[in-house]
Amino acid sequence: MTVTDHFESHLASADRGNSRYSISTELYSPRLTVVRATGDLELSSRADLAQALDAALRGETVVLLDLSAVTFMYSGAACVILDAADRSAGRLEVFAPTRPARIVLDALGAVSTVADPRAA
Repeated sequence: MTVTDHFESHLASADRGNSRYSISTELYSPRLTVVRATGDLELSSRADLAQALDAALRGETVVLLDLSAVTFMYSGAACVILDAADRSAGRLEVFAPTRPARIVLDALGAVSTVADPRAA
C-alpha cells in the first residue's frame, strides 16, 4: 500500500453533476489530484467528466480517477477517460472501477489504464 501525505485539500465547486451523478476534484498536494466520479456516467455527464479531467491534467500532478462509486458507465464517458489517458503522458490512473465501469473499460481495451486494488 502507498501512503501519500496530504498537505492541502481543496474540494472543487459542486457545480458538476446532478441527481444521477457527481464529479468532484480534490487537490491533495502539488503532486496528487483526485477526480472522483459517482453515480451514472451517462451521456449527460460526458462534458462534465471531460472538463474535470482536462482541468486536473493542466498541471503537472498525477491524476487519480476514482470510479469506486460509479453505478453505470456509458461508452462515451469511457472514451473521455481513454482520450484523457492518451493526452496525460502516463499521469492519469483509473482507480477502483466498479463492475459496470470495468466492463466498459475492458471492452474498449483500457486494461493497462486501470488499477484495481482488489485485484492484488
